[in-house]
Amino acid sequence: MSLVIPKSKKVQEVRHVAGLHVWVPFLPPSSNGIYVNIPGHGRTLSTQARAFKVKAMREIQQKGRVAFLQLKPNVPYQLNLTVFFDHIEIKKSAKGNRYIVRDLSNVVKLIEDTVSEAVGIGDEHNFRLVLEKHCDPENPGMYVDLIQISEKSVGLTKKEYDLGHTTST
Repeated sequence: MSLVIPKSKKVQEVRHVAGLHVWVPFLPPSSNGIYVNIPGHGRTLSTQARAFKVKAMREIQQKGRVAFLQLKPNVPYQLNLTVFFDHIEIKKSAKGNRYIVRDLSNVVKLIEDTVSEAVGIGDEHNFRLVLEKHCDPENPGMYVDLIQISEKSVGLTKKEYDLGHTTST
């Protein structure tokens, strides 16, 4: 039997755990605007993506200054990204609703690298990544939460993982 936690309780649970919790009041560029190809040099961050990275790092470092004292360098972390887009378009069809919004998964690496550089902890320590999409036309941006997780919950074999997780069918 699976334990289902109502969404509101999940958010409360995450927000009360020690770690980094920062609101970044802007969003990264779309996936098409992150990289550019430079002949003879390969792919590199676009000017727009570099500008996002610098601005977001500054925001994370300024707002998360107190949390930095709690972050340990060589432990596993969970990175939560709660993104609020300025709009989500819903297209109705015979097959049901289709939600049109920027694809969050295409920009995760840029955000993860930005957080990593801002806090000085390599993203190889992110063992769990949680993504949420929401819509707030008046407040586009994202919450970034970096939370230490138990060493016992990472590096499991499939058998160990299966024993610790009950699923319902």
